[in-house]
Amino acid sequence: MRVADQSDVVVIGAGPAGSTTAQLLASWGWSVVLVHRATGRPSLAESLPASTRRLLAFLGQLSRVERAGFHPNDGNVARWADQSRLTRTPDSGFHVSRAEFDRVLREAAAAASARITEAVVRRVDAGDPARVTYAAADGTPAIVHARVVLDCSGRAGIVARRGWRRASARYGTLAVAAEWECPDWPEDERTRTLVESYETGWAWSVPLSPTRRQCTVMIENRRSRERRALGDRYTREVALTSELRARLATATPVGAPWARDASIYDCTQAAGDGVLLVGDAASFIEPLSSAGVKKALVSAWRAAVVANTCLKDSSLAGAACDLYNRREHQVYADCVRRSAAFFAEAGVAYDSAFWAVRSEYARAADEVPAGAGGDWTDEALAGDTGVRNAFAYLRASDGIRLRPAAALRVEPVAAIEGREVVLRDALVVPGAAPMRFAAGVDLPTLARLAAGRDVPALVDAYHAAVGPVPIAGLLTGLSLLVARHALVAEASPS
Repeated sequence: MRVADQSDVVVIGAGPAGSTTAQLLASWGWSVVLVHRATGRPSLAESLPASTRRLLAFLGQLSRVERAGFHPNDGNVARWADQSRLTRTPDSGFHVSRAEFDRVLREAAAAASARITEAVVRRVDAGDPARVTYAAADGTPAIVHARVVLDCSGRAGIVARRGWRRASARYGTLAVAAEWECPDWPEDERTRTLVESYETGWAWSVPLSPTRRQCTVMIENRRSRERRALGDRYTREVALTSELRARLATATPVGAPWARDASIYDCTQAAGDGVLLVGDAASFIEPLSSAGVKKALVSAWRAAVVANTCLKDSSLAGAACDLYNRREHQVYADCVRRSAAFFAEAGVAYDSAFWAVRSEYARAADEVPAGAGGDWTDEALAGDTGVRNAFAYLRASDGIRLRPAAALRVEPVAAIEGREVVLRDALVVPGAAPMRFAAGVDLPTLARLAAGRDVPALVDAYHAAVGPVPIAGLLTGLSLLVARHALVAEASPS
C-alpha cells in the first residue's frame, strides 16, 4: 500500500461536474486531487443551448470551449405528438461530443493546478478527514485523505449508490445510439437538433459536423435478449419514426449501435459528513430537456461554493449542506416538471404503454408546486396560480392595506454570496420555504415596510429605502407574499 497522501479536496470523476468543481476549487487556492478513469466507451452527444454560453463564461471555461471548435447549435427541429415545431436562437450554442467536451474541461482543471490521477476509486470512508482508497493505473493501491470529497462519478455513483440514490419513476429508458454520415441532410437543419416522438419512444439526432450526426432512439429499458440484439432493435425503432427515417434514407451508418441506460433517478440526500454528490451522481434528468450538462455545471459551481465554505468555516458546514440538499432536490423537481409537459402531450397522441406510464408520472410531477424549494425564478413565479391570482387582486382593488401575518417570522437562512455560503435574513411562514428574493425584490424589507400601508405607499417606501425597482417586480414580490400568507391584504375601512 502506498503511503497515504493528503489533499483539501478529492473529486471523483472528471466529467463536466467533476472537472468544473476541481477547476474552481483549485483556482480558489485549495489543493485538489481529481481522480479520473478513462473508459474508452462511446458517450451520447449533447446539445448545449445558447444560454450555456453565459454559464461557461461565469465559470471561466467559455474561451476554451470556443477554441475547441464544436459544431454550432442554432436550435432544433421537432415533430412532437404529431405537431411540428421549429426553435431558432439568436446566438449559437454548441453540439458536442462528450468525450471531447470532457477533455476540454479536464484541461481547464489541470491548468488551475488540480492534480489529475488516472485511477479507479475502490472505497470512500467519510470522516474528518475522509479516506479515499483507489487503484492507480498501474494497479498500485493508494489512499488519499481529504477534508471534503465530491462524488462526481455520474451514474456509477461511487458514494451515491450506497444508500443515497433512489429510482424516481416506475419506468426505465434505454438510449440506443449510432453515428451516421449524412451528406444529404437538409442544409437548413445542419446546425439544429432533430427531436421526434413516435408510438413506442422518441428519437434525438445531434449534429457533430455538417455531415456527421449521432442519432439516438429512447426506448423502454428491457433486459435479456433484446439488449443483446441492439442492432436489430435500433433498426426497428428507426423504422417507426417518420422524420428521422426519411433523413437517414440516403445516410451511411458509422459503426454498430451501442446502448446506455438513460433512466432517471435522484437522491435521498446530496450532502453530508464531508461528502457531496454533484451533477449526475446526485440525479439524472430526462435527456429530452437537453439540460443535463448545464445542470451538471450549475451543480458543480454550487458544490464548489459549499466545499469552499466548509473548508474556510466549519461552523457554517451544516447550513451550507442544507442549502445544497435543498437546491439539488429543487433543480431535479423543476427539470421533471418541464419534461412532464412534453410527456403529457405525447400521452394524448399515442396509445401505448411507453407513453401511458410517462404521462402518469407527468401528472404526479404537476402536483409539486413551483418554487417548493424556495428558489423563486421568474419561470416559477409566472407558473404559480396563487401568485397570479394575488397579482390580479392587488391590481384590481383600491384601498387595500397590508399587514404581516401573525405566523410570519424573520430568521437567518443560508444563501450564496460570491464564493461562500452566508446567513442572511429570510421570511418564514408555516408550510413554505424561506423567502429572501423574488422578481429582484428584497422580500424581508418589503414585508417590514408593508405594515399599515396601502400598495402605492408601500411602493414609495420601498423605493426610498432600497432604490428604484420596476413596479411589476414589486407587485410580483408582493403577490408572492400574499399568496404564501406572509402578508394579509385587507380592504381599508371607508
